[in-house]
Amino acid sequence: MRPNIIKGKIKFVGSKAREKNILMKYEFPTLKEGFEESLADTMMGSFKNLNLTSEEKKQLSMSHRKMLNYYRHLNLFSLNTDAHKLINEINNSKKSHIVIEANHYGAYVCLVALYSGQLSNDKKVEFILENAPLALFPKSLIKTEPNENLHKAVFHLSEDCWLSPFSSLYNNQMIKFSLKSAKKVA
Repeated sequence: MRPNIIKGKIKFVGSKAREKNILMKYEFPTLKEGFEESLADTMMGSFKNLNLTSEEKKQLSMSHRKMLNYYRHLNLFSLNTDAHKLINEINNSKKSHIVIEANHYGAYVCLVALYSGQLSNDKKVEFILENAPLALFPKSLIKTEPNENLHKAVFHLSEDCWLSPFSSLYNNQMIKFSLKSAKKVA
């Protein structure tokens, strides 16, 4: 059984400071049919397309490469299905302003929803995303530009985030987001 290193959560953040509702939790995101972890998929050569700097290449460990490999092999049909569930939750919400926090696989689900063109224009939606390599987000899931006045993404990057030393991995020319670095809280 493969270790699941790309779990994820999506939370609606309430108006009260400490109110957070876990909306969706992903313990075992589905990978592409027939995916088998192979050593060849985790060799440095298979990550050439990411255009990592020489410093980033030095820091990219085997465990980082394994995690990136899982992101490269996510089942797009399952990702779309999960995004449609989120879109329905957002569009059917009674709130007009919604803040959603998501990490890992959940961040990808939010990006699919954001770029689907199916979010209600009656709602202001802010996605706060963490711990997901935006550089690997599938281009085929970017259907339409979001309404920038209503729907936006903020990528949080803390000092202790695994992506922190790899700026190449949280850059994607097709995804519009603002980057907020956060200091590690003691």
